[in-house]
Amino acid sequence: MKAFKIEIKNERADFLSYAASFILHAGIFISILLLINISNETAKINPPYVQITTEDLNSRTANSGLKEKIKKENLKHEKISEVKADDRENKAAGKEKEVQTKSAFYSFIKTNADTSGLDQIYKEPTLNVTIKYPAGWTYVDQDLKNRLDGVTFWSNIGNYSPPPYIHLEVKDKSLFSESRYKYKLKMRGYELCYNDPEKLEGQITQTIYIRTNTEEDFSLELIMEGEEAFKSFQPIFFGMIKTFKFGRSWF
Repeated sequence: MKAFKIEIKNERADFLSYAASFILHAGIFISILLLINISNETAKINPPYVQITTEDLNSRTANSGLKEKIKKENLKHEKISEVKADDRENKAAGKEKEVQTKSAFYSFIKTNADTSGLDQIYKEPTLNVTIKYPAGWTYVDQDLKNRLDGVTFWSNIGNYSPPPYIHLEVKDKSLFSESRYKYKLKMRGYELCYNDPEKLEGQITQTIYIRTNTEEDFSLELIMEGEEAFKSFQPIFFGMIKTFKFGRSWF
């Protein structure tokens, strides 16, 4: 019986020891939680921040403004440089184009018009229009309200391939703009206005505007492909213009 009582006392001692240890650890754990909560609350009240003084702020603003100004100036200078470069390229291209145009095409003023092969005559009664055109050519005319509106001439023979086209058109005088033309030439009280031939994708065009003192103006336009072919035909085109007549006057 005595040995049994001793075992009971040992179990009670172990239990008390475990309970005390548990209470101690629990107290330590709770203390840690309280410290963590206090630390978090302190951080929320006064979180970390970067302080910038007025002097620093002004300095940064000034530097930012200076950088922006320098950036704008650089962009301005870049644009000016680009414009100047474009101008130089355009002038160089313009001079080269002008030299090529002068060498490739004839001037109406300096060229002797060729009328030797103009063996056929077109006559139209409503505006008393008359013009000579080359042998072997044909034409189709267009009337508007029983009056001449335009005539297109082209070659049926194989001297040029594709053949040249010449279009005579009656113009509205109110739409005439003198500033559109580079050259002007007075002939017997009338004026011819024209520009250098224009080239577009191998097709070359030259228009001669005939400024008159009557109710109608006229234009004659030559359309061909190839510079050499155009240049060889220009004197004939100028010859046709010189044979053009209307009303009681002629060139």
